[in-house]
Amino acid sequence: MKIIKELRIEKLVYKGLGLGFENSNAVFVSNAVPGDVVDVQVLSTRRQVSFGKIEKIVSKSSKRIDADCEVFGKCGGCDWLNISYDDQLKYKQMIVEEIFQNIEVGKINEIIDSGKEPYRNKSFFPVAKRDGKPITGMFESRTNNVIPHDIGKLQPQLFDDICGKIISYTEASKMQVYNERNHSGNIRHIGIRYAEKTNEIIVILVTRNRKIPFSKQLERILLEAYPNIVGIIQNINTEKTNVILGDDEKILFGRDYIIEQIRNTKFKLNYKSFFQVNTKQAEKMYEFVKQYISEDSNVIDAYCGVGSIGIYLADKAAKVIGIENNVKAVQNAKENAKLNKIENCEFVAGYVETELQKVLKANKIDTIIFDPPRKGLEQRIIDSIPTDIKKIIYISCDPMTQVRDVKLFMEKDFVPKEMQPVDMFPHTYHIENIIILER
Repeated sequence: MKIIKELRIEKLVYKGLGLGFENSNAVFVSNAVPGDVVDVQVLSTRRQVSFGKIEKIVSKSSKRIDADCEVFGKCGGCDWLNISYDDQLKYKQMIVEEIFQNIEVGKINEIIDSGKEPYRNKSFFPVAKRDGKPITGMFESRTNNVIPHDIGKLQPQLFDDICGKIISYTEASKMQVYNERNHSGNIRHIGIRYAEKTNEIIVILVTRNRKIPFSKQLERILLEAYPNIVGIIQNINTEKTNVILGDDEKILFGRDYIIEQIRNTKFKLNYKSFFQVNTKQAEKMYEFVKQYISEDSNVIDAYCGVGSIGIYLADKAAKVIGIENNVKAVQNAKENAKLNKIENCEFVAGYVETELQKVLKANKIDTIIFDPPRKGLEQRIIDSIPTDIKKIIYISCDPMTQVRDVKLFMEKDFVPKEMQPVDMFPHTYHIENIIILER
């Protein structure tokens, strides 16, 4: 086991790692802060690049603070609780600007602040067994070990309180906890989705079996404590897999969706539907995008999910067409358009890779909004953009794949006019970023 002595951490890089140098060779260290001097246990080395963890802090950085969490460094939920929130914003700004340093962007805005309060509107918590008793919490970083916590820093206290009641019920009812090694037991995860504006909650129990002991008793316990619960869903996942949700489900109480609201726009969200996990920041992000939509714009909202961006913009655009491969999400998107009495939105079920060209041929489009998954866009999508498309609005949760794609757009005569980072995920290294490209 190699130990690097007294490594100075020079800066933070994407994925939240501290970077230092040993004889000009890069060493990336988890939970390190710029200015730290640390002894590092090397975990792996590849092509003269090493990855490690802190063995000992020799000298603390002036930027390091005491993490206000008893399990920080073990739990994989938060990356940066040892850095003040103001400094988190500064580091994220520096990181995203460094990622785009070889691209001339017309205007780079300051990152949009999320505030320090817990922000997640949806979380799933694994259930495990410790000392013969059921527990829940978060996975330890890069392992399947469940680390329980008293108070989570990312989600409202409400989430931990609900989990506590379900764990007490699990123990009292003698419901077996799922064991992934031998694929036995029953309860696997607890999920909670919360609508901040309407105060609605849905609770999801992910189980291996269709039967839950004394389920009516659980329903009574939860509803007495939280009368704003509008649905309790049992999702059945019988597979040996790390994927949380299965295909089978039962509604134990109420309905399988909540109604959320961003300003005056309402959204029906199925418990499985994708929606930004930080509702307040989603509103700020949508407002930023909206200013780049002209009143006569015909817009494609690619990877539209439940239609949230397109529907929010619909009162300004002439027409919006959403494309999404998740059939349930497309159904939700159509319902959301009807819910908001919007008639200039339509939604297409299918993969962007195949449906984009069909929509472009059938409509006179001038603006495309891309909000792809973390892997970014396939090159064939970028190559297929016709010359009459004048504006691309590219929203990304991974600036590394985004910068790769922006370079390809630039080869098609698009110019990056403006960049807007958004702190969608405080206390983690993740950065949401918006690029406005014009031809």
